[in-house]
Amino acid sequence: MRTIITLLSLIIISAAALFSSGGSRAGNAGCEAYLYISNNSLFEVDLTVDDIGVGHLLVGKNKTYTVELLNDTPKKIKVKVSWLDPDYIEPKTFFMVTKQKLECGQSDSMYIAFTK
Repeated sequence: MRTIITLLSLIIISAAALFSSGGSRAGNAGCEAYLYISNNSLFEVDLTVDDIGVGHLLVGKNKTYTVELLNDTPKKIKVKVSWLDPDYIEPKTFFMVTKQKLECGQSDSMYIAFTK
């Protein structure tokens, strides 16, 4: 009888610990911010948003990208823009950073405009 009571108390304690830690994790879930990027340059560009390759953006086109913010922490978003210039063997690259730290649900715009 004593072992059954001990076993039941251990189950109740472990269940309470699991529910309490799961609730705190749910409060720290991430959220999304949005980044509008427009390519007004003479070349098609490849984009990398926060070290994640997001694809190709054609000349004169624009896209809205969704960025995941972990633990609801505001942060500046870094965008790497690279393109193939016919006069160079290696692709040319530059970095852009958002004007402000983006929070949950906020958005920012970036306009890519360069010529040769």
